[in-house]
Amino acid sequence: MYLVNGKFPCVTSEEDFIPNDTKLGENGGASLLLLTGPNMGGKSTLMRQLGLLVIMAQMGCIIPAESLELTPVDRIFTRIGAQDDIMSGESTFFVELCETASILNNASVHSLVLVDELGRGTSTYDGTAIAAAVLQELSRMKCRTIFSTHYHTLVGSIKDNSGIALGHMSCMVESEEEDENGKEETVTFLYKLAEGACPKSYGFNAARLAGIPSHIIRSGSAKAKLLEEQASNRKVFRSIFTGVSPADAIASL
Repeated sequence: MYLVNGKFPCVTSEEDFIPNDTKLGENGGASLLLLTGPNMGGKSTLMRQLGLLVIMAQMGCIIPAESLELTPVDRIFTRIGAQDDIMSGESTFFVELCETASILNNASVHSLVLVDELGRGTSTYDGTAIAAAVLQELSRMKCRTIFSTHYHTLVGSIKDNSGIALGHMSCMVESEEEDENGKEETVTFLYKLAEGACPKSYGFNAARLAGIPSHIIRSGSAKAKLLEEQASNRKVFRSIFTGVSPADAIASL
């Protein structure tokens, strides 16, 4: 599947909408794209765009793109959005898992799978572990997949897997003057898919745009910096007992 300069079909009249290329399994390449990027950076839009354009193309419609090459898709599976089911007594996380189970039990090598932030409905460790296991299984199944996440530890877990490519929605980051609470970052979204992983999700920028009071953002930023330092210290300490030099451990952070 190779989409060139595709646009979201519902907003093709918008002149400032940024088109994107999407490549999955083209010429024997990676069939799964692990997608990272800032909050509000366009990850979910990119996934919805690809799903809609594939449906339109297989119906014989003209699509808003320069070109699209694909082998027929038998089914499209999505795990997008977050909501519970009150009438059935199902929590948000349980609904996520049910949808994921349907994908794992029914998808084929000819399917298109779109998974958006799996695991966010539970604790960080449980969510990361489940997301990592599902990611590896989808790679093994070789179905064409876009898997978006804010769990950046997943990037390191797939570095030796040639069936998974890394991509991110690019942005420009400007740091203002640093104070005792750290630097305040201003993020400009570019809405363009690029290779490689995004280093962080820039959640405090989304909080600022949403109107969260600045003193709360500064307090949260200071706490985040402390947690990051503690995590880094634990990695270095652990490396001492696993035979990895502190320099190599620091370089891997």
